[in-house]
Amino acid sequence: MAKKEGARINIKLVSVDGPNKGKSVYTSQKNRNNTKERLEVMKYCKFTRKHVLHREAK
Repeated sequence: MAKKEGARINIKLVSVDGPNKGKSVYTSQKNRNNTKERLEVMKYCKFTRKHVLHREAK
């Protein structure tokens, strides 16, 4: 049986700032019905040892 497609989807959050741009990756979930735009969250980057902006990847 095929799995029903629900409102919650898995997303990948990728760092957008600093010299290690794109290396720091987090995974999360979002509800596509409530949040239409791309998610942007300040998360910790272990490469720069700072909190940097992480944006939802395609």
